[in-house]
Amino acid sequence: EAGHYDAIQLPDGTLRKHPRSIAFSSMDEVEFQQLYKSALDVLWRWILSRTFRTQREAENAAAQLMSFAG
Repeated sequence: EAGHYDAIQLPDGTLRKHPRSIAFSSMDEVEFQQLYKSALDVLWRWILSRTFRTQREAENAAAQLMSFAG
């Protein structure tokens, strides 16, 4: 979960997550960078939790993600 949502407290005290828009044209640079970093963090956690058949497959997945991290 990238955390790109607003938490809204309901009258019964529970929290509901309301997703924010990801329209890049309406984001300032800081908000875009925060979303981008959060999305990459989610992908890293997903990669690290997977079981790969070979070391080469794991390295390939990591290399592909690193190409997006710039």
